[in-house]
Amino acid sequence: MDYIQLRSLLSSCIHSKSLHKAKLIHQKLLASGLQHSIPLSKNLISLYISCRSTDAAESVFEALGNPLDITLWNGVLAAYTNNSMFTHALHLFDKLLLLPGIAPDSYTYPSVLKACGGLGRVACGRKLHSLLLKNGCVSDVVVGSSVLGMYGKCGMFKDAVQVFDEMSVRDVPCWNAVISCYFQDGQLGKALEVFDRMVRAGLVPNSTSLATAISACGRLLDLDKGKEIHLELVRNGVVVDDFVGSALVDMYGKCGRLDLAKDIFYRCQPKSVSLWNSMISAHSWKGDTESCMELFVRMTEEQVKPTATTLCSLLMVCSRSAHLRHGKFVHGYITRHQIGADIYVNCSLMDLYFKCGHVKSAEYIFAEVSEPFTAVSWNLMISGYATAGLYFESLEFFAAMTKAGVKPDAVTFTSVLPVCSQLAVLEKGKQIHQCITEHNLESNEMVMGALLDMYSKCGAIGEARNVFNRLPDRDCVTWTSMITAYGSHGKGHEAINLFCEMEKSRAKPDSVTFLAVMSACSHSGLLEEGCYYFNHMVSKYGISPSLAHYSCLIDILGRAGRLYEAYNLLQSNPSTKDDVQLLSTLFSACRLHKNIELGEEIGNLLIDKDPNDPSTYVTLSHMYAYENKWDEARELKVKIRRQSLQKSPGYSWIEIHKEIQHFFAGSNKSHHPDNNLVMECLAVLNSHMEMEASPEVEQFTIICCY
Repeated sequence: MDYIQLRSLLSSCIHSKSLHKAKLIHQKLLASGLQHSIPLSKNLISLYISCRSTDAAESVFEALGNPLDITLWNGVLAAYTNNSMFTHALHLFDKLLLLPGIAPDSYTYPSVLKACGGLGRVACGRKLHSLLLKNGCVSDVVVGSSVLGMYGKCGMFKDAVQVFDEMSVRDVPCWNAVISCYFQDGQLGKALEVFDRMVRAGLVPNSTSLATAISACGRLLDLDKGKEIHLELVRNGVVVDDFVGSALVDMYGKCGRLDLAKDIFYRCQPKSVSLWNSMISAHSWKGDTESCMELFVRMTEEQVKPTATTLCSLLMVCSRSAHLRHGKFVHGYITRHQIGADIYVNCSLMDLYFKCGHVKSAEYIFAEVSEPFTAVSWNLMISGYATAGLYFESLEFFAAMTKAGVKPDAVTFTSVLPVCSQLAVLEKGKQIHQCITEHNLESNEMVMGALLDMYSKCGAIGEARNVFNRLPDRDCVTWTSMITAYGSHGKGHEAINLFCEMEKSRAKPDSVTFLAVMSACSHSGLLEEGCYYFNHMVSKYGISPSLAHYSCLIDILGRAGRLYEAYNLLQSNPSTKDDVQLLSTLFSACRLHKNIELGEEIGNLLIDKDPNDPSTYVTLSHMYAYENKWDEARELKVKIRRQSLQKSPGYSWIEIHKEIQHFFAGSNKSHHPDNNLVMECLAVLNSHMEMEASPEVEQFTIICCY
């Protein structure tokens, strides 16, 4: 077999990735005495590398005796990077630099820069950039574009943009790279600006440019801009390939135009897995689980193999709608087809089972996770337990995570701190704060916001203010959290002062902020101030009061004893007139001020609206007792028994020596290890109370048996 035949054979087999063919051709090359041919060796090395046979490729290369032909080195480097063998590429480049009589050229550096970007070795990339500035190669548009791409892959977006700004000549890949940098950095508006500049510069966007710009429109929910790009694409006769088609389907789906997304989807032939994924995602935005599952079934019938993205999208929509049956179907598909689920698929499964109340199934999935030493799955379990209301289990899991040596991240702390807030376990919260400090996360806004909320809900108002003072940037949520903290601890004046500071800052108060201020006024008995801020919210900021705002205002008026004013306010507004929550708030105020006349009227309204709520009967019976209306009180007691109404048992807990102890009211049989000691203490306290009780004091007790 001669040189021309071998070269033709190699060219036809280069994309086959067949190791058997590579070895046969190598054998022919040796038999023909052409093993030292640079072009043939270059193609043979590329074929071996595509087959991931690194040793064979290196043996062919070494047989040439470190040739001084730079095109061969460039070919091997390109073959390595095209097959994502970045470490091999850098080792080969180091070897090239040591050889005398040969030097890298403008075709060498793009491959090496691609390897640096692929490995995230920004320090190595910077050295190369400095070298290129010295030897002038950076002025080459391909090399400059590669430098830009390297910085982008390493997440150094500012450096990438600076390289772009300094380039005198820019091709489409350069523009694409900088658009991608802005997109990845979350600066979607800036990405679209650069896209428009590219078009105005007279360059024709390719599928990469178009897909990135369309995806930016989707994330911004900018339907008009997305349509404009689509229209221009059609006007210029651009063929919608799979890449652009997927972006269009995704954009229209996010913008709520499912009809247009379907039109694009059905026009594209053949349909790749990314197009199917985009269509499933488009339906998932609508929460349409049925359509997502139908698409999944059709996809598999058309022999399109689902990816991890497909499975995650399906599981997430099942999770959001708590559709366990469909979620189990997807799980069954994964099991039947022996798909090696990655960490994200497993986490999606755990989330599904938590949301559907199947905690044991979520625990089983976690036990099967192949990567237990990453924080992702542990975070999901901590937040999953919290979502299911299993707060103690959530804290126990956090302790197990640290004991297992898994490094917690920002998500871990923002998941576990709200659990401490729910349980009001201050000592545990302080331990977690120390952990946050040890992991250098005190500059993370989300973590510090959760920490502030934890301290305020645990009653540590001083610590909460210290956290607030250390925050470099304070958004509306942060200000509101601190105002809420003051208000919930009866520090109404401090809450008002902080709100005034907020108004002077750049943060704009929202409806939740005003609710926090009004609540602070209510808890501190600041009647006039509470009414002022209710009106201030409407007149200055144009915020329409919600039921929560009305509830707070009713509470303020009720605490001040202005019961009929509050009742008239409710009756004058159709949206509040029959609201059970607002009536209940005023009903409690009637009991507080012993207004039996209005209380009886509201109580009967509440009983008519919800005859199965035992709290209304109990409150009304207490009001009758205060007025010595024993017949009415007894009648309500009979109603409670007749309707078999039951209140939920009280549940309390206390933190002692960094251990959380919890108890159910009325539970005689407790599993607490110190139950006998607790009961003995209660008996002693009870005997002391009986001895101290004055015999002259007549006690009336209404005992309602539920």
